[in-house]
Amino acid sequence: MKKTIILLMMILIFIPTIVIASQFAMFEHRYTYKPNEVLDADNFKEKTKYWEGYKNGKLVGYVVLSKDWTLKHVGYSGKHMETLIGIDLAGKITGVKILFHSEPIMLIGLDEKRYNSFINQYIGKDVTKNLSIGKEITMDAITGATVTGVVQNAIISETSKRLAYVTGLIKFDKSEVKRVIKDDSMELTWDELISTGAVKNIKVTNKDLGLEGNDLFIDLNFGLVTPKAIGENILGKDGYSEVISKKNEGYPAIFVISDGAGEFKGSGYVRGGIFDRISLEQNGVVFQFSDRDYKILSEIKAKGSGKVKEGGVFIIRSKDFDPTLPFKFKLVAAYRQGTFKKFESFVTDYTLPDKFLK
Repeated sequence: MKKTIILLMMILIFIPTIVIASQFAMFEHRYTYKPNEVLDADNFKEKTKYWEGYKNGKLVGYVVLSKDWTLKHVGYSGKHMETLIGIDLAGKITGVKILFHSEPIMLIGLDEKRYNSFINQYIGKDVTKNLSIGKEITMDAITGATVTGVVQNAIISETSKRLAYVTGLIKFDKSEVKRVIKDDSMELTWDELISTGAVKNIKVTNKDLGLEGNDLFIDLNFGLVTPKAIGENILGKDGYSEVISKKNEGYPAIFVISDGAGEFKGSGYVRGGIFDRISLEQNGVVFQFSDRDYKILSEIKAKGSGKVKEGGVFIIRSKDFDPTLPFKFKLVAAYRQGTFKKFESFVTDYTLPDKFLK
């Protein structure tokens, strides 16, 4: 009887391990690859950080490894999700293959088949256009893995666009001339900040999400706080001085505040320090935020601003970001439709007004 009990206990201990091992073959596993797995070509010529693909002696596209371009983007595990991507001469993605990742979600129910269903959506997508979660890309296959999906989207989107710029599939706007931000103080009310374009707004109602009623889901305002004339009015003089202090190494920053039932911090911030609901994009480069980039913002100093329900200041820790040039602010709205979790993206362009530039 004693031997039987011991045997049953051993079975109960080892069965979960066996199930996990068979179910999550991708966990901490690196796959081998060949460039022709993502691009139909018979010959590949290695270039700097990518391959040119040829078929019957004719150039047909390119293949790129994400780690060579977007290693900064890491998932919930803190590691980069290495991805192989093929792109044809029309800018369409021809194939995507995950080569490595170690996301914890793989241990609690997200199998390889579902993850591949998610990344296969990218095939046929135009890299010169937006690739936003909730619009061009759905999270249906990996609901519950918001951080993983958002970061994977950033990896594929940015890697593809940066390659497109290098290969000439996307042309740089040479008309953009780098300017200098004024160092002037200027007292501005909240309404004046909005009217000048220093503050931009994204307002989403339930109707916008396909839900019943027209109640407010989220009313979000954002803007650069790097110019003194904006930052001192948003944060106050002391708050502004802290943001531009030496500890932030001179990096630019934005502020974000919101009201409504929805929120912008996201589940990733609560669990692991990653903000999976907001990001910036400039010239194909995606800028995401972690807990070390964030400082809580509980009030706006400008007259007439009202109360802040949820707010934060985010340091953009990258030399690639130029606050004097246009960029896109992306919001991923997460909401419930019945028993299903859904996502919708909203993108707003931001350009620092001439009023704050020399």
